[in-house]
Amino acid sequence: MMPTEYSGGETRTMPTMDEVKKYLKSAVDMAVTGGEEYLHSKVPELQKNINDYALKKVSAAIPPTYKVIVTCMIVQNTGSGIHTASTVHWQPDQDMTASYVFHNDAMVVDVNAFIIST
Repeated sequence: MMPTEYSGGETRTMPTMDEVKKYLKSAVDMAVTGGEEYLHSKVPELQKNINDYALKKVSAAIPPTYKVIVTCMIVQNTGSGIHTASTVHWQPDQDMTASYVFHNDAMVVDVNAFIIST
């Protein structure tokens, strides 16, 4: 995608899906340290920290004419199954989604970013 110039002379190119995944991974790495235990009382704080950091990083990387939605799901890693799905209707040449899944012995973290042109 070609760089686009915005007011004030700012130029931003849409990041690749791999770049967005790196932002999502860094958000999880920042919030979840090593072999952290799953503590139900800490999940809302972990989700807030992951969502806020990922939203800040992705929003700073995308052109201002795009919007971003970040979701985060955290579940205890008990060996049971979990299925998630999302369906979108958009312009595949302009919009994108990226996800990152982290797991350790205690938890599974699934972070998604939806980047949508306006």
